Amino acid sequence: MERTSSVMLIHAKDHPVLRDAVAWLVKELRYTIPPRGDARVILSLRRADESLQLRFEGVDEFSVVSGFPESQACDRQVRVRILDVTHLQWACVTVRVESSCGGLSFWARSVQIAAGLTPRRRARRP
Repeated sequence: MERTSSVMLIHAKDHPVLRDAVAWLVKELRYTIPPRGDARVILSLRRADESLQLRFEGVDEFSVVSGFPESQACDRQVRVRILDVTHLQWACVTVRVESSCGGLSFWARSVQIAAGLTPRRRARRP
């Protein structure tokens, strides 16, 4: 059964896994379906000199538009909104992810930081 997000997400709050998620730029997205287990998404994000990876488990209704993000009107500045949807009380779904310019969305059972905040390496000057 496909879930619709229009009215149901009005009361959703930002997920606490990442403060101000829309301030982070999406650098890489990996969607995998292991031979045994649920689908998973690894999302690499960057902000200023920090980088971070989030791992979403139990991914459902993964949707990405062909050519994303170039096909969207986002000028390669893709950001995501990560919502806590526990108020919906759906079995196995606590997270909703949507890109800032459309073209990417999915539901997930859980999200956690997979790789911590690390400064990007700066080039040494001679």
